[in-house]
Amino acid sequence: MIKYGFIGTGNMAQAMIKGLLAKGVSAKSIAVYSPRSAAKLTEKWGVISLSAQRLIDDSDLIVLAFLPNQLENVTANLDFKNKLVVSVLAGITLEQLIAATHTTQIVRTLPNVNVAINQGVTAFSNTALTATNNTIFKVFSDYLGSNFNLAETQFAIFSAVAGSGPAYVFKYIDALAQAGIANGLETELATDIATQTVLGSAQTLALSTHSAKELQNAVASPGGSTRAGLDDFDTQNFDDVIVHAIKATVEHKHL
Repeated sequence: MIKYGFIGTGNMAQAMIKGLLAKGVSAKSIAVYSPRSAAKLTEKWGVISLSAQRLIDDSDLIVLAFLPNQLENVTANLDFKNKLVVSVLAGITLEQLIAATHTTQIVRTLPNVNVAINQGVTAFSNTALTATNNTIFKVFSDYLGSNFNLAETQFAIFSAVAGSGPAYVFKYIDALAQAGIANGLETELATDIATQTVLGSAQTLALSTHSAKELQNAVASPGGSTRAGLDDFDTQNFDDVIVHAIKATVEHKHL
């Protein structure tokens, strides 16, 4: 039985813990350390609250999930014993993680919030892991959703598309719902319709052998109402708006 430890219990750590629990991982196999919120999570989910060093000693995989600028202070007096360390610290490189933890078994990850429902998208880059640790990480990452091995230089664009992307999808769903409301639908009904439409369409694309462009054309008959809408998207430079927003996100993140 793999034992997981979380040093830091912010939003991403909690999303990951939810994902593990949803996959049937026992709460007793999950340890947390946080001066302020560990006890609350123990009460909420039944996970184990431990000191940071005891958590490291008892865990097979340790997740670093605190604020990036706290790295040196948090790790200063800890002995990671060459345990498998998984970082979700934005902007902190493998080189910096090795220097801070003094372990060679490190995976730098960039997950998105959908790990909470086992539909996450996670980028990762790692040092040379042992066969055992490679298996442990694969089990962990597969529990949380899809994962992609990327060079650290690609983390910024990944973060813009997959990390910030959920917010942009939510914005599109809201805009779709608002259009429905403007044309006579009740608010809750319009939101439900827009949400399910996006959910179903994403699943259709995921299960299809066709590209998103091909599926657009399959739905839109020549001269029909859907084609009129797609043509209006083109007139309004919809694709350029998305590209511009992603570029702004990448330039702001500086990962």
